[in-house]
Amino acid sequence: MTAEPSPADRGAAPMPFVCCAAQRTYGVGALDPGIHDAPGAATTDPEALGIHWVEQVYETARYHWRFPVDGIAERSTFTVELERFYASIATRNCPAAALVRLEGAVLAGSVLYANAAGDPAVVYETYRPNDRAAVGILTRAEIGTADRGRFSDPAWRNLFIGSAGSSNYGHWLVDDLPRLRAVTALMRIDRRPVRVLIHGYGEPIDRVRMQSIREFLGAAVHIDLLDPAIPYHFDELYYVTPVSQHPVQKSPVAIDVAAREILSSVMADTGPSVQPTLVFVDRPARQGRTLSNHDEIRDLVQRSGFVVVDPAEMSFAEQVRVFAGAQVVIGQMGAAMTNTLFCRPSTTLIYLAPSGWIEPFYWDLSVVRGQYYRVIYGEVTDPAVPPHRSNFTIRPDILQRAIQAL
Repeated sequence: MTAEPSPADRGAAPMPFVCCAAQRTYGVGALDPGIHDAPGAATTDPEALGIHWVEQVYETARYHWRFPVDGIAERSTFTVELERFYASIATRNCPAAALVRLEGAVLAGSVLYANAAGDPAVVYETYRPNDRAAVGILTRAEIGTADRGRFSDPAWRNLFIGSAGSSNYGHWLVDDLPRLRAVTALMRIDRRPVRVLIHGYGEPIDRVRMQSIREFLGAAVHIDLLDPAIPYHFDELYYVTPVSQHPVQKSPVAIDVAAREILSSVMADTGPSVQPTLVFVDRPARQGRTLSNHDEIRDLVQRSGFVVVDPAEMSFAEQVRVFAGAQVVIGQMGAAMTNTLFCRPSTTLIYLAPSGWIEPFYWDLSVVRGQYYRVIYGEVTDPAVPPHRSNFTIRPDILQRAIQAL
């Protein structure tokens, strides 16, 4: 896949792709299949385009799924087919994640362009097939308009942390936050301060992401918010290659490091206290994909001893603390449930979801974290829209049986 040229660019060759360090991250013979759709990505010399290897941040990893026989609470034609699909994608190979330094690069949205002043190339790791529905790429003419002034001070090291899904809390936790480990490597290189660059998407997501960065790195870390609509030029920019690929590839090593560092920081900051062990994660109607019988389900779980929490009303540390103390978590599939990465291994998770929604992201996360996964699918109330956008109803008797089975 190549960029569609603008009228000013028509007649020029399509913009090529380049991998930051294909053989050192994916490994010989283990290239990401999507690279085959990106002309030149696997063979172009990154050094020739100003991309330089610094060090490995996370090693390669491999894990295997085994869907639990009682993972789906109520079987149907849909769930039978779903289990077959899950079985077909059971083994995951996670490439290593590398810290690289780019010279003369442009960042526009979450996409990087190497060799911006010459014959630019799209950095493949920032424009993989699974990312392309959410982001676009610039033309050569647009690359030339990048802001050259804001990050021209050589006294700083600039580290970009971001991806196509950074505006979503769940993707931020899984795709981006673990890559902050690279700051430790940068601090070893020389005495220059490090500036963490993330895109700004407005409240409350910016606030909670910045809180998470400070929990990972300390309160003194310098964070700059970028405008996603403005391309920025960098004489020198640091970047960490992905630790995940939506929806079913998450580096267990990276997720474990992020969870451990965050938990250590949050618990040290707030001190010991008694936490709820049974948690129901509320999803207010304003967020869409609403439970049509929300009040009935909420009353049921409260009668069963569950504490109801709304993560949207909580600080990052408060969310971490609640999930870290949970023995059982019930909640609708959605970004807030990605907080389960802070739950202990063996925690029981019961997801509520609209029937017809194929979303293995959460099952995959439970595998990586060693947690016990169950899902209850409910009938959609608006079959005219995709299942993940429809409101739905959960049968109370099915949920009650799942709770009693605990």
